[in-house]
Amino acid sequence: MAWVKFLRKPGGNLGKAYQAGSMLSLAPTIGLLNEPGQNSCFLNSAVQVLWQLDIFRRSLRVLTGHVCQGDACIFCALKTIFAQFQHSREKALPSDNIRHALAESFKDEQRFQLGLMDDAAECFENILERIHFHLVPSSDTDMCTSKSCITHQKFAMTLYEQCVCCSCGASSDPLPFTEFVRYISTTALCNEVERMMERHERFKPEMFAELLQAAHTTDDYRKCPSNCGQKIKIRRVLMNCPEIVTIGLVWDSEHSDLTEDVVRNLATHLYLPGLFYRVTDENAKDSELHLVGMICYTSRHYCAFAFHTKSSKWVFFDDAHVKEAGSLLLSCIPSPE
Repeated sequence: MAWVKFLRKPGGNLGKAYQAGSMLSLAPTIGLLNEPGQNSCFLNSAVQVLWQLDIFRRSLRVLTGHVCQGDACIFCALKTIFAQFQHSREKALPSDNIRHALAESFKDEQRFQLGLMDDAAECFENILERIHFHLVPSSDTDMCTSKSCITHQKFAMTLYEQCVCCSCGASSDPLPFTEFVRYISTTALCNEVERMMERHERFKPEMFAELLQAAHTTDDYRKCPSNCGQKIKIRRVLMNCPEIVTIGLVWDSEHSDLTEDVVRNLATHLYLPGLFYRVTDENAKDSELHLVGMICYTSRHYCAFAFHTKSSKWVFFDDAHVKEAGSLLLSCIPSPE
């Protein structure tokens, strides 16, 4: 799920707001082919979400200088397919070039290989990381501050984690790290909702970020730094204000019975400070984000949804098939047979 910040025009409402990271109807909606045996739906869904993010599309378009990896150059392959999206009159295009580049880039790890299904969220994340290496090859992914790196400038959540013992006062050294996708267990999320109900609290959409944080830190306890015997829950602090936040929901099985529970508790707004123990960036302290992109997995197949703020409509992408969707949440819940 991709979330972006909206910037309201003075006197305007959300439907008329312009946000550089939002998904606008100006972006052509063209499908991507997935021939029998290709199993490219995971990649097609990730590419569609990236293409529909206006801030990413525009930033990539103006970049030219990069370290090219030839047949393994994801940067070139993505630029090519984005140009085809922009100018083609076809209803659907092949994603072969980026599929081959992805397979070549990860052949040593045996990930994303031709003809094999893979994880769409991890594909999305690895495309972002590869773009970083094409643009700033000398910089580590956790230390990059380059203004030309759209991966870090737009998507990165710069964090540190620390243990602080409330009993003896001891604290661990802050450990800095970077996230492009925050992964959260759907089981833990549903358990947090149940605990909230047991406390007779009514679920409100503005609480969604806090539920995600609670689910992310469930059972994540560490030993006291001074070994006083206490178990301490880890604290994760956000130090920047990302323009795009990506959440990956992790399912315990391919046939989870929690699907409707998860969808029912989704909220389309995300209050950024609620997602972390604390935020230090002033812009992040009152940052509200809105759901604009979502990749779904069902019956061993991936598809994607994108929200066009200009038309206030969701669009559904299923490989070569593209159509306007109604309510996002209703679209995700299977109809009773």
